[in-house]
Amino acid sequence: MILAKLAYCLLLVGLVFFFLLFKDTLSLILLLCIFLLPGFSWLWLRIAGSRLRIRLLCPSGTLPAGEQIELQLFLQNPCILPIPHAVFRIRYRNKLAQQDETILVSTGLPARSSQTIGLQLLPEYCGCLRAEITQIRLYDMLRMFRIRISTPPAQELWIMPHIWPMQPVSGQVLSQDSENETFSQYRSGDDPSEVYGLRDYHPGDRLNRIHWKLSEKNTGLIVKEFSLPIGQAAVLFAEWKQSPLPMQHALLESLISVSVAFSESEHPHNLCWFDPPGERLVTVPVSDASIYEGIRRLMSTPTHTLSSTLHCIDPDRSISHLIYFTAGVQPEQLVQLEQLHADRITVISVNADEEDAACFQRTAAAFPQLELCPVSPGCVGAALREVIL
Repeated sequence: MILAKLAYCLLLVGLVFFFLLFKDTLSLILLLCIFLLPGFSWLWLRIAGSRLRIRLLCPSGTLPAGEQIELQLFLQNPCILPIPHAVFRIRYRNKLAQQDETILVSTGLPARSSQTIGLQLLPEYCGCLRAEITQIRLYDMLRMFRIRISTPPAQELWIMPHIWPMQPVSGQVLSQDSENETFSQYRSGDDPSEVYGLRDYHPGDRLNRIHWKLSEKNTGLIVKEFSLPIGQAAVLFAEWKQSPLPMQHALLESLISVSVAFSESEHPHNLCWFDPPGERLVTVPVSDASIYEGIRRLMSTPTHTLSSTLHCIDPDRSISHLIYFTAGVQPEQLVQLEQLHADRITVISVNADEEDAACFQRTAAAFPQLELCPVSPGCVGAALREVIL
């Protein structure tokens, strides 16, 4: 811009000397046109910029970490005047990482036209990604003036952790509560209080399962399949404390993978964590549709600096299976876990490096009644394949 203004001043000075030398109508008209040109250029830019429409479009739905996503910058100039040059500064940040990254987009906007510019992002970690246009600068055709216009609202998109395959939940866990009135809709069992379905007789079927009244009306024997009661809810407790982003990402990957494994086996479970602002335990019953909502709520919760929040779990509460997720487990946490009333306790600890993993293994030897699983960032899938739910 400084060079453009300097060139204009030199041109204007030259035209003044040209007018003084010749003093005719042509030189006067030329001098007036060049003199008024900056004002016309500035007014042009103001009018076109006031009618410019800008939107930042983000993809919707569940977006996995580690895969490329595309933001779209939509620009529409309905004015009959083009905008020669526009620069957009776009900033996006992962709220978990608290680090900003910036993209600069430079383009021209023809008159009465619209365009969409794709911006490729590759989020490495999960979390809430906030994208916003922080600055819009428009330049006139002479590049002498620059104006700024208001920016559109920021957009947020949720990047979800990767789901790793795990071993299915054992059938014994599903049927441990024979008095439960909730039954599986997809599996048969041995509870005669509820009929799951009817089928034709196969050799080896028990005689007490034959539906005699219905068999009399058919040419063959009809057998009743009994229902499978769904057992007590397991608890997935996430220790959401301050830790490096790779460890938080590994913890969330472990958490969502275990939750999906329970859901696929129709095992009811609750997602729990400590809420520092409210100083309370948050419990979210999880189903197939609510797992992502639970993960979003957890990622929106501020992390804490407490060594452990297991004290917020009612010690008299009976739990069929407690799965405790933490980043770097401490011996005092394992002592607290032993005092809870749970049939099974599994500890999934995310370790920062090999030294932490070795320390975890030494600590685990003192707690043989706990099922301990070490996880390292970048190797979550291999570690979870060894976990038996």
